[in-house]
Amino acid sequence: MGNPLEEHIIAYIDLLGVKEKIKKGDLKSKDMVHHLYSWTVDVTPQIAIPELADIKFKIFSDNIVIAKKLSKESTQRERDIRAALMCIGHFQEMAATETVCCMLRGGITIGDLLIDETMVWGQALVDAYKIESTIANYPRIVITDLAAKEIMNYPKLKDYLRTDFDDCYFLNYLADCNYVGEFLEAGFERMKEDANLSDPKIKQKYIWHMKFLNTELKKKKEKYRLSL
Repeated sequence: MGNPLEEHIIAYIDLLGVKEKIKKGDLKSKDMVHHLYSWTVDVTPQIAIPELADIKFKIFSDNIVIAKKLSKESTQRERDIRAALMCIGHFQEMAATETVCCMLRGGITIGDLLIDETMVWGQALVDAYKIESTIANYPRIVITDLAAKEIMNYPKLKDYLRTDFDDCYFLNYLADCNYVGEFLEAGFERMKEDANLSDPKIKQKYIWHMKFLNTELKKKKEKYRLSL
């Protein structure tokens, strides 16, 4: 009875600072986040990569689940994983630009999941949520060791992985993005306008975000840099 659970790669993502904006009745931020969600859900299936067509999304307020069913055949499985990481990465990159001006954190894992028009269910969802809520801490999407190990099996996917100071693997969301430095720099400047940088916890997140992007933009030989 009902739909079976199948193996998926799944991300559970939390947009940082949105709860505070909701409390303030910030309608402009609502429109920006709505644009981010709409762009992701509407445009992703239209990109000329077949594996993007059946990526699933579940959205509730400042959280989004992005999931992709995985093939058991190795070549197709690699394409499935790449499509999911590409989609998640573009979501995080767009959130950080001046269009939305929002940092986020999350968790990525591989495991059994049911996701349809009605519900999301499965241990993979529980695990991805746990990573986001207890481990991510900084504006990063942490990848479980199990998922990272599989990603490393595919040489073409290794650039999606980065290792942080605490030995956590996390998503390099600029792996597929080029010539975005100007927009990321502008997004950071706008984020700072509303940020309470006198709060050490908030400042810590901004420093992490700045250092990561500056490192990746330097690797891409872009001239733009973020600064506090």
